[in-house]
Amino acid sequence: MLDTQQKLQSNISKVLFINFSYMFLVLIPVIVPFFQQYGLSMEQIYILQSIFAISTVVLEVPSGYVADLLGRKNSLIAAGIFSGCGMLILNFSESFYGFILFELLTAISVSLFSGSDVALIYDTLAQLKHKSFSESAVLGRKIFSSQIGETAASLLGGALALYSLNLPAKIHAITAWIPFLIALTLYEPPRKKMDKLRHLENLRYIYNSLFRKSRLLTLIVLNLMVYGVSTLLAVWAFQGYWKMIDVPLYYFGYLWAAYNLIVAITGKYAHTAERKLGSVGVIIIIAILPIIGYFGMGYFVFWAGILFGLAFQVSRGLGQVILRDALNARVTADFRATANSIASLGVRLSFAFLGPLMGFLIDSEGYSITFYCFGGFYIAAFFVFCLPLLAQRKHFRELVDND
Repeated sequence: MLDTQQKLQSNISKVLFINFSYMFLVLIPVIVPFFQQYGLSMEQIYILQSIFAISTVVLEVPSGYVADLLGRKNSLIAAGIFSGCGMLILNFSESFYGFILFELLTAISVSLFSGSDVALIYDTLAQLKHKSFSESAVLGRKIFSSQIGETAASLLGGALALYSLNLPAKIHAITAWIPFLIALTLYEPPRKKMDKLRHLENLRYIYNSLFRKSRLLTLIVLNLMVYGVSTLLAVWAFQGYWKMIDVPLYYFGYLWAAYNLIVAITGKYAHTAERKLGSVGVIIIIAILPIIGYFGMGYFVFWAGILFGLAFQVSRGLGQVILRDALNARVTADFRATANSIASLGVRLSFAFLGPLMGFLIDSEGYSITFYCFGGFYIAAFFVFCLPLLAQRKHFRELVDND
């Protein structure tokens, strides 16, 4: 039998592999053409994603709260079951309403998964006597594992799509069950938990901790939301953009793989970038890159625009490590999964409103005008969200130094 320390050590490797397999999304690099072969417009595709986003909005915080009360392992097991069932449904769907059911099941899975893996990592590291990596370094490895999984799946999905757009969906229906099988073997570290019978008091405690006690923590959560949705919106525009500039379907898998590889590498070395550039420098980069990406893709509506799309991937890799670590380092273990779910909720809720707007603008005005509009929005976001975070961080450092 493995002793506790060995179980904790293996937990990290298992969570990383769960992230790899969970993001082994064989269909994703060609999912827009997959939907379009059934007659869906870009507006309908964005509506599907908005349904997914609204569903996760409804489920995000409750699922994180359940993970805090009932265990991260149980949450990850359930996420694996819903993910597998969702992909099975997709393979038997040929209409918009069938795809809605797929999105709903996937939303349940994502909500259960969201925050539980990060919370389990921090719980595990807190119990390990000898840590080989810092929390931010492990977060970087988590992002690396996720994106390498999506990169490998992109290459496979792109190649399979040359034979049939339905073939990646069939393979994905099999691989979607791997996270469930790995989650069964996880070890749940002991930790302080909230009272299972005092839900109102628990929710008040979580709200006060995130939005009343620390302005710095509140701004960290808001920036996670704002810059999380900046890349999510762009991601769902990429494939239609490539199709618009006549990129052959053959290259979709390679492009999707390259984009995700950039996220993987950026995430893995994000803590190194923070150490060399400082957190202020990295946060500014996270905020500036979406502006560059939107205006670059809007102005260079050809292959050069594809290169500007990489700006979103760098921002995503940095943000998912630096801002996510800033959140998790400042919350306690008893509501960590809920805190991560609240940040993800903000991203999904924002997408639920902004996604259909982007889809409508693309269909009616074209990609250039749409990207210019969203580039302007993120110029405003820099002043409204990013600069106050930097100012508050400086104030926090001054308080610490004075102490």
